[in-house]
Parts: sequence; structure tokens; C-alpha cells
Amino acid sequence: MYQERETKIRAWISHKIKSRRAIVHPAGTHKVSPKSTFQQRLDSCNTIEELEGFANRRKYFTALPRWTENERAAIIHKKTEMQNVRRKRK
Repeated sequence: MYQERETKIRAWISHKIKSRRAIVHPAGTHKVSPKSTFQQRLDSCNTIEELEGFANRRKYFTALPRWTENERAAIIHKKTEMQNVRRKRK
């Protein structure tokens, strides 16, 4: 059963590659670039949920340092901007 499933998956992947709907990258390459500055990480948050996860990171990793007042203000400002955009769309 496992072998049959693996065969189907490989066929599906081959079809996607041949139809150019999937791209093959060499092993060890990736498109994700780590964000090095606070502003880059803040700018990468596209939804309020992502921003809340970013802002409340200490809930899951207590060893991380607390936000500075400037960082906290920037997070709140970004959240306010996102909420205002949501209200305008409705």
C-alpha cells in the first residue's frame, strides 16, 4: 500500500514538473531569507494574526528579551495601520 501511494505521488510530481507547474531547485537552496533587523521582521508581517504571533513571541519562547519601548510602539503602530486598512475595505 505504501509503495503504491509513493508511486502515485512521484507520478503526480513528475507531471507537475513536466507541465511547468512545479520548479525543481538543487538540494540545499531555498528562497527564504532570514530577516536581520527588527524593521524587516515587522514589515514581513502581512496579517494581524502574523503580527500578533510576532509581537507575542515570548509566550512561546520565554528566553527571548522583552521589546523595547520603541519596538513596542512600532508594533502597535503597525497593528493600528492594519486595522484601519481593514475598516476602509469593508
